[in-house]
Amino acid sequence: MALGLTTAAVQAQTTTDTPAPAMAATVPPKAPYYPLPKKPDFSSMTFLLGTWSCASYSERRGNEASHTTVTYSMAPDGYFMKSISKSPKVSYAAVGSVATDWYTYDPNAKRWIDITIASYGGYGYSTSTGWENGHILWGAESFLPDGDLTSSTGTLLTKISATKFTTASAFTTTAGLLNRVKGSCTKQ
Repeated sequence: MALGLTTAAVQAQTTTDTPAPAMAATVPPKAPYYPLPKKPDFSSMTFLLGTWSCASYSERRGNEASHTTVTYSMAPDGYFMKSISKSPKVSYAAVGSVATDWYTYDPNAKRWIDITIASYGGYGYSTSTGWENGHILWGAESFLPDGDLTSSTGTLLTKISATKFTTASAFTTTAGLLNRVKGSCTKQ
């Protein structure tokens, strides 16, 4: 016999008239109801909506400015603010770039989130606890050493008026030099 079963064992399994145990009918629990999450309160950031002309200066680039046009808009569902940044080529970069940022608020983590997707595989994310006294500090959570950069601070955005804001950040090089970057944006 196959599998080492005796004839008696096979006959016992096939001739028994004991019915299989009945399966009790079970009703699955009702799935929970998930209401729509509350939309983020973008009131502190609505001044950004529209198009901005920005110039930033890195200490290691001297007087050469990096120019960017940034357009902020709201996603149709109201859960995200979006910005598209377009920068032309500069002397120290082979090409210009385009970046799209999506901003939202995570009520569970109690923080603002900025997710970035950029030209040529660029990406990043940063978080902030929010606005305080006209400032918002975005962390540098997704920074990875690249080229001669070894670390980076976050970016501090300061609202000067409804038509002007500034930015400030810094990075450290493999030579141990701290380089500050300052920017200014004016609404078009």
